[in-house]
Amino acid sequence: MPADDIPPPPPPEEIPPPPPEETAAPLTMGNEPRRCGKAFSSLLLGFLGCLLGGVALAGMYFNPGASESVQITGNLDTMQEVVVQDATNRGLKMFLASFGQWFGFVGSALGLVGFIQGLTHLYQASEKLVLPKRWLASFGTLFSFIACCSILAALKHGYDAHVGLPKENAEEAFNRVEQVAGIIQQGVDIANGKEPPKQGGLGSKATGIAEGILGGSMNPVQQLWTEDYLGRTAPVLDVYAVNTRRSTFELSTLRNTRVLIVFINPASPACGKVVAPLNALFERTSRGQLWIIGSCPPKAQGALAFTKTYGAKFPVGNAQYYREPYSDITLPPAFMVVDENGRIASFHFGLASLPAAIRAAEGKP
Repeated sequence: MPADDIPPPPPPEEIPPPPPEETAAPLTMGNEPRRCGKAFSSLLLGFLGCLLGGVALAGMYFNPGASESVQITGNLDTMQEVVVQDATNRGLKMFLASFGQWFGFVGSALGLVGFIQGLTHLYQASEKLVLPKRWLASFGTLFSFIACCSILAALKHGYDAHVGLPKENAEEAFNRVEQVAGIIQQGVDIANGKEPPKQGGLGSKATGIAEGILGGSMNPVQQLWTEDYLGRTAPVLDVYAVNTRRSTFELSTLRNTRVLIVFINPASPACGKVVAPLNALFERTSRGQLWIIGSCPPKAQGALAFTKTYGAKFPVGNAQYYREPYSDITLPPAFMVVDENGRIASFHFGLASLPAAIRAAEGKP
């Protein structure tokens, strides 16, 4: 084949250049979102703050018992139980208030820190500075905000601990002083026969205490002025008995026999204690030898109840009128011995003088 008939070789194929690699521009360390624990810490602090705040709030509604004005009524044992229980209730209220204020303050402080951290994380997440955990930060922010409200419970407990409860205790102290003053006045009225005691209440024991205290201080004074009446004819005394068939006993008609007049206050426990010894004396002596007459003040109430309560066998009743020296007897029981001639032989005052009064009534030295 001629050289001219040989076709030329084909041109070499052009290999296209490789496409440029799709590589992302490297991020600098300052632009890369970083991990952040503020969202979780916000939720944790908010939960703890709500827990402490809840305890403080519950302390506001937990009532260990009503600490109202204590009424000093009933017998002494009941009164002691009431006072001790009231002191326990007030102590518990002070305990709750003291700790409640710290629970509330700490809870609100944790809530405030958690609230700030939650808001900070949400802001940084919106700027793509941190890995977004918006739901976690949102719950943390909400719980933290609720925990911040426990500051109100803390303020309430703080006010109660430092102002409210001390004021309440001071008012209760004055209330009890006023009641004690009333009991003392009641005891004086009972001792003077102006007021009957409340059955089963504190009045009878208060009267007994008053008689023990006042009687000891009044006896020497009474002994001084009663000496002027010794040897004189006993003033007129008419007693209307409530427990015997014979209704009236006139001192002026009881001559030729000794007479033991027992001045009684029906409301007095001390007077009740003289009944048993006088019953024994009444049974072992004859009426021609000795008369025992229980004389209550003219307007005193409860003579019949007194005889039934203590079982008095000797005549007991209210006097028609008290002349001197009968009207000057301040604190029964008191005893006056009248001899066979109607003259006052001796006076005796107080429960401790009963044995001497019995010996005088029997004519013994």
